[in-house]
Amino acid sequence: METRKEKFIYGAKKGFPIVYGYIPMGIGYAALAMKAGFNPFQTVSMSFLVFAGAGQIMAVSMFAQGATLLNIVLTSFVVNFRYFIMNTVVYNKLTENTPKLNVLSAHFVVDESFAIFSLMEKSSIWVYLGVSVIPFCAWVLGAAIGVLVLNALPIIVANSFNISLYALFVAILIPNIKRSKNIAITVIITGILNYLLSFVISHWSLIVATLLGAFIGMYIVDDDEVNIKPKTDEDIQNEIELEAQ
Repeated sequence: METRKEKFIYGAKKGFPIVYGYIPMGIGYAALAMKAGFNPFQTVSMSFLVFAGAGQIMAVSMFAQGATLLNIVLTSFVVNFRYFIMNTVVYNKLTENTPKLNVLSAHFVVDESFAIFSLMEKSSIWVYLGVSVIPFCAWVLGAAIGVLVLNALPIIVANSFNISLYALFVAILIPNIKRSKNIAITVIITGILNYLLSFVISHWSLIVATLLGAFIGMYIVDDDEVNIKPKTDEDIQNEIELEAQ
C-alpha cells in the first residue's frame, strides 16, 4: 500500500510538466503587476495568496486601467467561478479527504491540475495535492524571478512578457474552438458584446459580456461538445489494433 508521501510524489510527477508553462506566465504576470505600480513584495504576495492565473493577470490589468476595487473583485469572481464547479467534481471523487485538506487543496486548483487529475484513475487527496502544488510553486517562483530580472532586462524584452496574457487565453481557447463551431461562435459573440458594452458601461462590460456569453452558450453548445476527453494510450492502441484487422 502506498504511503501518503508516495502518493503526493506520484501526483507531483504527473503535474510537473505544468511548470514549463507556469514559470514564463508568472514572469509575464510580474511584468504586468510592476507596470501597474505594484512593488516586488505585493507582486509576489498576490501570487502566493490569490493564485488565480489568468484571473490574477486580468486583475492587475484592470488595476492599471483605473478600475474600482469592487469591479475587480466582481470580475475576478465571475472569471474564477468555474473553480467552484471543478472542486465539487473533484471532491465527489476523492478519498482520504477531510474538510481541512479540502480547503487547502481548493487554494491550489487550476485548470491544468484539474484536467490531469480528472483523467487519472487514482482518487487520493494526496495525489491531488501533489498534482496541484507543483503549478502553485511554479507560479510563485515565476513571479519571484520576474521581479528580480525584469528591471535588469532591456525595456523591449520586459514589455514582451505582457503578451503572455493573450498567449494564455489563446492557448485555452484554441483547443476548444477547434473541436466545436458552437464554442467558437460563443467566444466571438462574447468578444463583440464586450467591445460594444465597453462604450456604455466601461469596466463592467467584461462581467456583463461574460454572463451574457455563458447564457448564450447554454443554448447553442451541447454538453457532448464540452465533455470530450483526450484519447488515452489505451484508446490509441485499440484504434491501431482495429485498423490492423
